[in-house]
Amino acid sequence: MKRIRKVPGLLIVLLAVTACSKPLVLQGTVVSYDTQTKILIVTDERAPNRNFTFSIKNAEIGVEPAPGDLVRLAYRDQGGTLLAHRVMNMTRQKEIAGSIKK
Repeated sequence: MKRIRKVPGLLIVLLAVTACSKPLVLQGTVVSYDTQTKILIVTDERAPNRNFTFSIKNAEIGVEPAPGDLVRLAYRDQGGTLLAHRVMNMTRQKEIAGSIKK
């Protein structure tokens, strides 16, 4: 009976640790972006320069990415699906800063 009580407690702790873990970060160049499906493909700037596919459906996006843009993503791997939480467009950030008048 004690083992049965420990299992739900262990699951709660495991879920809490997983939910509170820091997101992963990747910076690279946009290969493609599908505005309908919200799928973003990015080439990692670190060797071996692999392509990664992200879902950015629920992500906070500064400026919409375009092929060739340098982006930085904060994301989590949910069972093999990369879910971006934040997409920062490093290429177009300067454009935004230039358009803000003080």
